[in-house]
Order: sequence, then structure tokens, then C-alpha cells
Amino acid sequence: MIVYLIGILYLTTLVLQLTALIAAFGVLGLLTWIGYMMLTEPPSPQVRDTSELDELEPENIPGTFTEPKFSQIIDVDIGQGTIVRDHVNLYKCRIGKYCKIESFVYIEEGVRIGDNCKIKPHVFIPTGVTIEDEVFLGPNVTFTNDKYPRAAGEWKLISTVVEKGASIGANSVILPGVRIGKNASVGAGSVVTKDVPDGITVCGNPAKSLVK
Repeated sequence: MIVYLIGILYLTTLVLQLTALIAAFGVLGLLTWIGYMMLTEPPSPQVRDTSELDELEPENIPGTFTEPKFSQIIDVDIGQGTIVRDHVNLYKCRIGKYCKIESFVYIEEGVRIGDNCKIKPHVFIPTGVTIEDEVFLGPNVTFTNDKYPRAAGEWKLISTVVEKGASIGANSVILPGVRIGKNASVGAGSVVTKDVPDGITVCGNPAKSLVK
């Protein structure tokens, strides 16, 4: 009986030792695998400096002009350093130097745009509109050039001028015949029905001055 108990104790000890040895090898293997992964893991990508976006090469450079793939650009005078994105429609207009024309902008014949202007996506500028230097046009700004538009028949072209340094907020509508003065501001979503004096901020429908 004593021999039997000793044998059971010996076997139990042996099993425990083997279990401990297997566990030790398992832990050692896991630690080795973790170390290997840490040494061979590729470095995390660096966060891109968004300022690089402003330094992208322009698609249209005088002398090396190549029409973007999904755009219609016909008889357009584009100044040096101006960036024109794809998906635009530009017809017989003039765009000054160092401007940025974003995607889905539509500019009609005879429009003149000055230097250093920024025109954001989905802006519509019809014939009869003049944009002077350093003007900002937010997304979805729409100009008009006829007070009584019709699908057929005669119409009367009415000119609109946006003077130097003016800023027009997103989704604004500019009715024909108005003059937006130097450094004036038009709040987002406004409908401009009359002239905006120099340096004045207007907003609303119809747009009114914020100065009382």
C-alpha cells in the first residue's frame, strides 16, 4: 500500500513538473513572438502637414497647359501660378495670376477675374460679372445677370462688379446690377439685391447691413 501511494505521489509530481515546464516554454515563446513583432513592425505613418495642399502643382500653367480630363476649358486666359482643379467649365473668360479655382466651378464668356482670388466649389459666374483682385467666393455662390430670365426670347444683360478684397459667403445669391464694394463682406446664405458699400458687412434675405 505504501509503495502504491509513493508511486502515485511520484507520478503526480512528474505531471506537475511537466506542466510547469510546458507553461514556462509557452510564456517564453509568447514573449519571443511579441519582441519579434515589435522589432519588425513598420513605423507608423507620419501625419501629413495640411499646408502641403496649398502647394500642389497647378494643372494649368501658361506655356504648358494641359486640359484636365473631366473639364471643359475653352479659349481661357489663365494667369501665371493659377491652380485650376478638375471638373470645371470655363468658357472664353480671363482668370488672373495666383488664383485658385476649385472643382465644379462654372464661368461663362466674358467674365474677368483678377489676381489672387479664391473661388470655392460649385460657384456659378455668368457673362457680365467682373471679379477684381483678392476676392473670396465661398461654396455655391451664384451670380445672376438678368432680372427677368426666360427660357426663350430676348433678355437684357445686366453687369455686376465685385471689388478688390470683398468676401462672399457660402450659398449666397448675387442679383444682377449690384456692386459689392472693396473689402465688403456678404454673410453666408444671403441674397444681395442692392449695392454693398466699401468695408460693410451684409447678411440676410434681402441682405442688409449689420451697421445700425
